[in-house]
Amino acid sequence: MQDAASRQAADARLAVFAGRGGFWFAAVSVLLTMTFVLAVLTSALTTTGTPEQPALAIDFKVFWAAAQLALSGDGLAAFDQDQLNALHATKTDARMPWLYPPGYLLLIAPLGAFSFAHALILSTALSLICMALAFRPFVAGVPPLWMALTFAPAFLPALMIGQNSLFWMAGLLAALAALRAQRWVLAGICIGCLTLKPQLGLMIPFALLGAGAWRSIVAAAVTAALVAGLPTLVYGTGYWPLLAQAIAEQGAVMLQSIAGVELMVGPLSLLTMSGVEPRLALRLQWAITAACAVCVLLLWRSRNISFDAKAAGLLTAMLLSSVYMWYYEAALMAGIALFLMRAGLLKAAPLPLAVFVALWLGGGLLAMNVFLKLVDQSLLGAVVLTPLLGVCLILCLAHLASARRAPARPV
Repeated sequence: MQDAASRQAADARLAVFAGRGGFWFAAVSVLLTMTFVLAVLTSALTTTGTPEQPALAIDFKVFWAAAQLALSGDGLAAFDQDQLNALHATKTDARMPWLYPPGYLLLIAPLGAFSFAHALILSTALSLICMALAFRPFVAGVPPLWMALTFAPAFLPALMIGQNSLFWMAGLLAALAALRAQRWVLAGICIGCLTLKPQLGLMIPFALLGAGAWRSIVAAAVTAALVAGLPTLVYGTGYWPLLAQAIAEQGAVMLQSIAGVELMVGPLSLLTMSGVEPRLALRLQWAITAACAVCVLLLWRSRNISFDAKAAGLLTAMLLSSVYMWYYEAALMAGIALFLMRAGLLKAAPLPLAVFVALWLGGGLLAMNVFLKLVDQSLLGAVVLTPLLGVCLILCLAHLASARRAPARPV
Protein backbone atom coordinates (compact mmCIF):
# COMPACT_ATOMS: atom_id res chain seq x y z
CA MET A 1 0.00 0.00 0.00
CA GLN A 2 3.03 2.28 -0.02
CA ASP A 3 5.59 2.41 -2.80
CA ALA A 4 9.29 2.83 -2.09
CA ALA A 5 9.42 6.50 -3.10
CA SER A 6 6.49 7.46 -0.86
CA ARG A 7 7.97 5.54 2.06
CA GLN A 8 11.39 7.16 1.60
CA ALA A 9 9.79 10.60 1.53
CA ALA A 10 7.89 9.82 4.73
CA ASP A 11 11.05 8.52 6.41
CA ALA A 12 12.96 11.65 5.39
CA ARG A 13 10.45 13.87 7.20
CA LEU A 14 11.51 12.30 10.50
CA ALA A 15 15.12 13.45 10.14
CA VAL A 16 14.24 16.50 12.25
CA PHE A 17 14.40 14.21 15.30
CA ALA A 18 17.85 12.82 14.49
CA GLY A 19 19.88 15.70 15.90
CA ARG A 20 20.71 16.92 19.39
CA GLY A 21 17.19 18.26 19.89
CA GLY A 22 15.82 14.79 19.19
CA PHE A 23 18.02 13.25 21.87
CA TRP A 24 16.83 15.83 24.40
CA PHE A 25 13.26 15.05 23.38
CA ALA A 26 13.88 11.34 23.96
CA ALA A 27 15.54 11.99 27.32
CA VAL A 28 12.59 14.08 28.52
CA SER A 29 10.19 11.34 27.38
CA VAL A 30 11.98 8.58 29.26
CA LEU A 31 12.58 10.64 32.40
CA LEU A 32 9.05 12.03 32.60
CA THR A 33 7.24 8.77 31.91
CA MET A 34 9.43 6.48 33.97
CA THR A 35 9.39 8.81 36.99
CA PHE A 36 5.65 8.34 37.38
CA VAL A 37 5.61 4.68 36.34
CA LEU A 38 8.35 3.74 38.80
CA ALA A 39 6.52 5.62 41.54
CA VAL A 40 3.45 3.44 40.98
CA LEU A 41 5.47 0.22 40.76
CA THR A 42 7.41 1.11 43.92
CA SER A 43 4.15 1.76 45.73
CA ALA A 44 2.85 -1.62 44.57
CA LEU A 45 5.97 -3.40 45.82
CA THR A 46 6.09 -1.66 49.18
CA THR A 47 2.44 -1.40 50.17
CA THR A 48 0.69 -4.48 48.75
CA GLY A 49 0.90 -8.20 49.32
CA THR A 50 -0.80 -8.40 52.71
CA PRO A 51 -4.31 -9.70 53.49
CA GLU A 52 -5.24 -6.16 54.50
CA GLN A 53 -3.98 -4.64 51.24
CA PRO A 54 -3.46 -7.22 48.51
CA ALA A 55 -3.62 -4.64 45.67
CA LEU A 56 -3.54 -0.97 44.75
CA ALA A 57 -6.77 0.87 44.00
CA ILE A 58 -6.04 1.11 40.26
CA ASP A 59 -7.73 -0.52 37.25
CA PHE A 60 -5.24 -3.37 37.15
CA LYS A 61 -6.84 -4.78 40.31
CA VAL A 62 -9.79 -5.98 38.21
CA PHE A 63 -7.54 -7.79 35.71
CA TRP A 64 -5.54 -9.36 38.51
CA ALA A 65 -8.60 -10.48 40.48
CA ALA A 66 -10.32 -11.86 37.36
CA ALA A 67 -7.11 -13.72 36.46
CA GLN A 68 -7.07 -15.38 39.88
CA LEU A 69 -10.68 -16.50 39.47
CA ALA A 70 -9.95 -17.83 35.97
CA LEU A 71 -6.86 -19.65 37.20
CA SER A 72 -8.89 -21.25 39.98
CA GLY A 73 -11.25 -22.71 37.38
CA ASP A 74 -14.19 -20.35 37.94
CA GLY A 75 -13.93 -17.87 35.07
CA LEU A 76 -17.61 -16.92 35.19
CA ALA A 77 -17.07 -15.60 38.72
CA ALA A 78 -15.26 -12.65 37.14
CA PHE A 79 -18.71 -11.15 36.56
CA ASP A 80 -19.46 -11.30 40.28
CA GLN A 81 -18.54 -7.87 41.64
CA ASP A 82 -18.49 -9.16 45.22
CA GLN A 83 -15.94 -11.84 44.41
CA LEU A 84 -13.73 -9.40 42.54
CA ASN A 85 -13.91 -6.97 45.45
CA ALA A 86 -13.06 -9.68 47.94
CA LEU A 87 -9.87 -10.54 46.07
CA HIS A 88 -8.47 -7.07 45.48
CA ALA A 89 -10.03 -5.57 48.67
CA THR A 90 -9.71 -1.96 47.49
CA LYS A 91 -12.55 0.56 47.20
CA THR A 92 -15.07 -2.25 47.44
CA ASP A 93 -17.93 0.26 47.36
CA ALA A 94 -16.90 1.42 43.86
CA ARG A 95 -18.33 -0.24 40.75
CA MET A 96 -15.58 -1.60 38.50
CA PRO A 97 -16.88 -4.70 36.68
CA TRP A 98 -15.26 -7.21 34.33
CA LEU A 99 -16.23 -6.28 30.74
CA TYR A 100 -14.07 -8.38 28.41
CA PRO A 101 -14.69 -11.37 26.12
CA PRO A 102 -13.52 -14.85 27.14
CA GLY A 103 -10.40 -14.71 24.99
CA TYR A 104 -8.98 -11.86 27.01
CA LEU A 105 -9.70 -13.61 30.29
CA LEU A 106 -7.89 -16.69 29.00
CA LEU A 107 -4.97 -14.54 27.87
CA ILE A 108 -4.41 -12.84 31.23
CA ALA A 109 -5.20 -15.86 33.43
CA PRO A 110 -1.46 -16.56 34.07
CA LEU A 111 -1.21 -13.22 35.88
CA GLY A 112 -3.26 -14.76 38.66
CA ALA A 113 -0.26 -16.88 39.62
CA PHE A 114 1.70 -13.78 40.68
CA SER A 115 1.31 -11.29 43.47
CA PHE A 116 -0.35 -8.02 42.48
CA ALA A 117 2.94 -6.12 42.39
CA HIS A 118 4.79 -8.69 40.32
CA ALA A 119 1.88 -9.08 37.92
CA LEU A 120 1.75 -5.29 37.47
CA ILE A 121 5.50 -5.09 36.85
CA LEU A 122 5.27 -7.87 34.27
CA SER A 123 2.33 -6.23 32.51
CA THR A 124 4.08 -2.83 32.47
CA ALA A 125 7.32 -4.24 31.06
CA LEU A 126 5.49 -6.19 28.36
CA SER A 127 3.48 -3.07 27.44
CA LEU A 128 6.62 -1.04 26.82
CA ILE A 129 8.33 -3.86 24.93
CA CYS A 130 5.30 -4.26 22.69
CA MET A 131 5.22 -0.53 21.96
CA ALA A 132 8.92 -0.47 21.14
CA LEU A 133 8.49 -3.32 18.66
CA ALA A 134 5.31 -1.83 17.19
CA PHE A 135 6.82 1.61 16.52
CA ARG A 136 10.04 0.27 15.03
CA PRO A 137 8.80 -0.14 11.41
CA PHE A 138 7.62 3.48 11.32
CA VAL A 139 10.45 5.52 12.88
CA ALA A 140 12.88 5.36 9.92
CA GLY A 141 15.73 4.13 12.09
CA VAL A 142 15.81 7.37 14.14
CA PRO A 143 16.64 6.20 17.70
CA PRO A 144 15.62 9.40 19.54
CA LEU A 145 12.18 9.39 17.95
CA TRP A 146 11.83 5.68 18.68
CA MET A 147 12.57 6.27 22.36
CA ALA A 148 10.39 9.38 22.57
CA LEU A 149 7.41 7.48 21.19
CA THR A 150 7.97 4.28 23.16
CA PHE A 151 7.94 6.33 26.38
CA ALA A 152 5.43 8.96 25.25
CA PRO A 153 3.59 10.66 28.14
CA ALA A 154 0.37 9.81 26.28
CA PHE A 155 0.95 6.29 27.62
CA LEU A 156 1.08 7.39 31.26
CA PRO A 157 -2.64 6.87 31.98
CA ALA A 158 -2.46 3.26 30.81
CA LEU A 159 0.86 2.56 32.53
CA MET A 160 0.00 4.19 35.84
CA ILE A 161 -3.27 2.32 36.33
CA GLY A 162 -2.30 -0.92 34.59
CA GLN A 163 -4.71 -0.64 31.67
CA ASN A 164 -4.35 -2.72 28.50
CA SER A 165 -4.49 0.08 25.90
CA LEU A 166 -0.83 -0.30 24.89
CA PHE A 167 -1.21 -3.99 24.05
CA TRP A 168 -4.16 -3.10 21.83
CA MET A 169 -2.31 -0.22 20.21
CA ALA A 170 0.71 -2.44 19.53
CA GLY A 171 -1.56 -4.92 17.77
CA LEU A 172 -3.06 -2.12 15.68
CA LEU A 173 0.37 -0.80 14.66
CA ALA A 174 1.40 -4.35 13.74
CA ALA A 175 -1.69 -4.60 11.53
CA LEU A 176 -0.85 -1.26 9.88
CA ALA A 177 2.72 -2.38 9.23
CA ALA A 178 1.40 -5.56 7.61
CA LEU A 179 -1.08 -3.60 5.49
CA ARG A 180 1.67 -1.22 4.35
CA ALA A 181 3.74 -4.22 3.26
CA GLN A 182 0.68 -5.78 1.56
CA ARG A 183 0.83 -8.79 3.86
CA TRP A 184 -2.94 -9.03 3.80
CA VAL A 185 -3.47 -12.25 5.74
CA LEU A 186 -1.08 -11.27 8.54
CA ALA A 187 -2.83 -7.90 8.81
CA GLY A 188 -6.19 -9.66 9.09
CA ILE A 189 -4.89 -11.97 11.82
CA CYS A 190 -3.64 -8.98 13.83
CA ILE A 191 -6.97 -7.20 13.38
CA GLY A 192 -8.91 -10.29 14.40
CA CYS A 193 -6.91 -10.43 17.63
CA LEU A 194 -7.93 -6.84 18.39
CA THR A 195 -11.46 -8.10 19.04
CA LEU A 196 -10.17 -9.12 22.46
CA LYS A 197 -10.94 -5.45 23.21
CA PRO A 198 -13.45 -4.64 20.49
CA GLN A 199 -14.76 -1.21 21.48
CA LEU A 200 -11.99 0.79 19.80
CA GLY A 201 -12.03 -1.19 16.56
CA LEU A 202 -15.29 0.05 15.08
CA MET A 203 -13.56 2.06 12.33
CA ILE A 204 -11.23 -0.72 11.15
CA PRO A 205 -13.79 -2.48 8.90
CA PHE A 206 -14.43 0.80 7.06
CA ALA A 207 -10.71 1.18 6.40
CA LEU A 208 -10.46 -2.36 5.06
CA LEU A 209 -13.54 -1.88 2.89
CA GLY A 210 -12.18 1.39 1.54
CA ALA A 211 -8.86 -0.24 0.70
CA GLY A 212 -10.55 -3.28 -0.84
CA ALA A 213 -8.46 -5.51 1.44
CA TRP A 214 -10.69 -8.55 1.07
CA ARG A 215 -8.10 -11.10 2.14
CA SER A 216 -7.53 -9.10 5.31
CA ILE A 217 -11.28 -8.97 5.94
CA VAL A 218 -11.62 -12.75 5.60
CA ALA A 219 -8.54 -13.40 7.76
CA ALA A 220 -9.82 -10.98 10.41
CA ALA A 221 -13.27 -12.60 10.46
CA VAL A 222 -11.81 -16.10 10.81
CA THR A 223 -9.39 -15.00 13.53
CA ALA A 224 -12.11 -13.15 15.43
CA ALA A 225 -14.31 -16.25 15.32
CA LEU A 226 -11.47 -18.37 16.68
CA VAL A 227 -10.48 -15.99 19.49
CA ALA A 228 -14.12 -15.85 20.54
CA GLY A 229 -15.07 -19.47 19.97
CA LEU A 230 -12.13 -21.43 21.37
CA PRO A 231 -12.09 -19.67 24.78
CA THR A 232 -15.87 -20.20 24.96
CA LEU A 233 -15.11 -23.93 25.03
CA VAL A 234 -13.09 -23.26 28.19
CA TYR A 235 -15.57 -21.05 30.05
CA GLY A 236 -18.86 -22.18 28.53
CA THR A 237 -21.56 -20.44 26.51
CA GLY A 238 -22.95 -18.93 29.71
CA TYR A 239 -20.10 -16.42 29.53
CA TRP A 240 -21.72 -14.35 26.77
CA PRO A 241 -25.08 -13.57 28.44
CA LEU A 242 -23.21 -12.48 31.56
CA LEU A 243 -20.96 -10.25 29.47
CA ALA A 244 -23.91 -8.69 27.64
CA GLN A 245 -25.66 -7.98 30.94
CA ALA A 246 -22.54 -6.44 32.47
CA ILE A 247 -21.98 -4.19 29.44
CA ALA A 248 -25.61 -3.03 29.42
CA GLU A 249 -25.54 -2.23 33.13
CA GLN A 250 -22.24 -0.39 32.89
CA GLY A 251 -23.44 1.58 29.87
CA ALA A 252 -26.53 2.75 31.76
CA VAL A 253 -24.43 3.79 34.74
CA MET A 254 -21.92 5.68 32.59
CA LEU A 255 -24.62 7.54 30.65
CA GLN A 256 -26.05 8.92 33.89
CA SER A 257 -22.71 9.88 35.41
CA ILE A 258 -20.59 10.91 32.43
CA ALA A 259 -21.02 14.66 32.94
CA GLY A 260 -19.08 14.38 36.19
CA VAL A 261 -16.36 11.99 34.96
CA GLU A 262 -13.34 14.18 34.25
CA LEU A 263 -11.16 11.32 32.99
CA MET A 264 -13.30 10.75 29.90
CA VAL A 265 -12.00 12.77 26.99
CA GLY A 266 -14.14 12.12 23.89
CA PRO A 267 -16.90 14.11 22.16
CA LEU A 268 -19.62 12.62 24.36
CA SER A 269 -17.82 13.83 27.45
CA LEU A 270 -17.31 17.30 25.97
CA LEU A 271 -20.99 17.55 25.03
CA THR A 272 -22.24 16.57 28.49
CA MET A 273 -19.70 18.88 30.17
CA SER A 274 -21.12 21.66 28.00
CA GLY A 275 -24.59 21.05 29.42
CA VAL A 276 -26.10 18.84 26.73
CA GLU A 277 -28.57 16.31 28.18
CA PRO A 278 -26.87 12.88 28.26
CA ARG A 279 -29.31 11.04 25.98
CA LEU A 280 -29.19 13.82 23.39
CA ALA A 281 -25.41 13.87 23.71
CA LEU A 282 -25.36 10.14 23.05
CA ARG A 283 -27.40 10.59 19.87
CA LEU A 284 -25.03 13.32 18.73
CA GLN A 285 -22.10 11.03 19.50
CA TRP A 286 -23.57 8.33 17.26
CA ALA A 287 -23.88 10.93 14.51
CA ILE A 288 -20.20 11.79 14.99
CA THR A 289 -19.38 8.08 14.84
CA ALA A 290 -21.25 7.72 11.53
CA ALA A 291 -19.44 10.77 10.11
CA CYS A 292 -16.09 9.29 11.20
CA ALA A 293 -16.92 6.04 9.40
CA VAL A 294 -17.58 7.96 6.18
CA CYS A 295 -14.31 9.87 6.58
CA VAL A 296 -12.32 6.67 7.08
CA LEU A 297 -13.97 5.06 4.06
CA LEU A 298 -13.13 8.07 1.86
CA LEU A 299 -9.55 8.31 3.10
CA TRP A 300 -8.79 4.64 2.57
CA ARG A 301 -10.46 4.53 -0.85
CA SER A 302 -8.23 7.29 -2.17
CA ARG A 303 -5.22 6.46 -4.33
CA ASN A 304 -3.99 10.03 -4.13
CA ILE A 305 -2.93 10.24 -0.49
CA SER A 306 -0.17 8.43 1.35
CA PHE A 307 -0.58 5.43 3.59
CA ASP A 308 0.55 7.54 6.53
CA ALA A 309 -2.27 10.06 6.01
CA LYS A 310 -4.73 7.17 5.93
CA ALA A 311 -3.29 5.72 9.14
CA ALA A 312 -3.46 9.11 10.88
CA GLY A 313 -7.07 9.54 9.81
CA LEU A 314 -7.99 6.06 11.01
CA LEU A 315 -6.46 6.52 14.47
CA THR A 316 -8.07 9.92 14.84
CA ALA A 317 -11.50 8.63 13.80
CA MET A 318 -11.15 5.75 16.28
CA LEU A 319 -10.88 8.17 19.17
CA LEU A 320 -13.55 10.60 17.98
CA SER A 321 -16.00 7.74 17.32
CA SER A 322 -15.52 6.04 20.70
CA VAL A 323 -18.68 6.41 22.77
CA TYR A 324 -16.97 6.17 26.15
CA MET A 325 -13.36 7.20 25.66
CA TRP A 326 -11.29 7.13 28.83
CA TYR A 327 -8.04 9.05 29.06
CA TYR A 328 -5.93 5.90 28.83
CA GLU A 329 -7.34 5.15 25.37
CA ALA A 330 -5.94 8.48 24.17
CA ALA A 331 -2.60 6.63 24.00
CA LEU A 332 -3.38 6.42 20.27
CA MET A 333 -2.62 10.14 20.02
CA ALA A 334 1.12 9.40 20.02
CA GLY A 335 0.57 7.28 16.92
CA ILE A 336 -1.45 10.08 15.30
CA ALA A 337 1.48 12.46 15.87
CA LEU A 338 3.87 10.05 14.16
CA PHE A 339 1.70 9.40 11.12
CA LEU A 340 0.84 13.09 10.64
CA MET A 341 4.54 13.88 10.64
CA ARG A 342 5.31 11.06 8.22
CA ALA A 343 2.52 12.25 5.91
CA GLY A 344 3.90 15.79 5.86
CA LEU A 345 0.75 17.17 7.46
CA LEU A 346 2.84 18.33 10.41
CA LYS A 347 6.14 19.97 9.50
CA ALA A 348 9.29 21.08 11.29
CA ALA A 349 7.89 24.50 12.15
CA PRO A 350 6.86 25.93 15.55
CA LEU A 351 3.08 25.58 15.29
CA PRO A 352 3.02 22.08 13.70
CA LEU A 353 5.62 20.89 16.21
CA ALA A 354 3.44 22.27 19.02
CA VAL A 355 0.59 20.11 17.70
CA PHE A 356 2.99 17.14 17.59
CA VAL A 357 3.96 17.71 21.23
CA ALA A 358 0.32 18.09 22.29
CA LEU A 359 -0.48 14.73 20.69
CA TRP A 360 2.65 13.19 22.22
CA LEU A 361 1.41 14.34 25.63
CA GLY A 362 -2.13 13.03 24.98
CA GLY A 363 -3.86 12.32 28.27
CA GLY A 364 -0.55 12.24 30.13
CA LEU A 365 -1.13 15.59 31.81
CA LEU A 366 -4.43 14.26 33.17
CA ALA A 367 -2.65 11.27 34.67
CA MET A 368 0.07 13.38 36.24
CA ASN A 369 -2.48 15.84 37.60
CA VAL A 370 -4.32 13.03 39.41
CA PHE A 371 -1.30 12.95 41.72
CA LEU A 372 -0.04 16.53 41.52
CA LYS A 373 -3.46 18.25 41.58
CA LEU A 374 -2.07 21.45 40.07
CA VAL A 375 -5.09 22.49 38.00
CA ASP A 376 -8.73 21.59 37.48
CA GLN A 377 -8.86 18.24 35.67
CA SER A 378 -11.62 19.48 33.35
CA LEU A 379 -9.10 21.89 31.78
CA LEU A 380 -6.85 19.03 30.66
CA GLY A 381 -9.32 16.50 29.28
CA ALA A 382 -12.12 16.64 26.73
CA VAL A 383 -12.00 20.44 26.55
CA VAL A 384 -8.50 20.20 25.03
CA LEU A 385 -8.20 16.73 23.54
CA THR A 386 -11.45 16.53 21.59
CA PRO A 387 -10.82 19.77 19.63
CA LEU A 388 -7.22 18.66 19.07
CA LEU A 389 -8.47 15.42 17.53
CA GLY A 390 -10.91 17.41 15.43
CA VAL A 391 -8.01 19.47 14.05
CA CYS A 392 -6.15 16.27 13.16
CA LEU A 393 -9.11 14.87 11.24
CA ILE A 394 -9.57 18.18 9.42
CA LEU A 395 -5.89 18.07 8.39
CA CYS A 396 -6.41 14.60 6.90
CA LEU A 397 -9.59 15.57 5.08
CA ALA A 398 -8.06 18.79 3.73
CA HIS A 399 -5.14 16.72 2.46
CA LEU A 400 -7.61 14.36 0.77
CA ALA A 401 -9.48 17.24 -0.84
CA SER A 402 -6.31 18.81 -2.24
CA ALA A 403 -4.91 15.46 -3.39
CA ARG A 404 -8.02 14.68 -5.42
CA ARG A 405 -6.91 17.29 -7.95
CA ALA A 406 -3.67 15.38 -8.54
CA PRO A 407 -3.28 12.29 -10.79
CA ALA A 408 -3.78 8.93 -9.12
CA ARG A 409 -0.58 7.26 -7.93
CA PRO A 410 0.36 4.17 -5.94
CA VAL A 411 0.27 4.71 -2.19
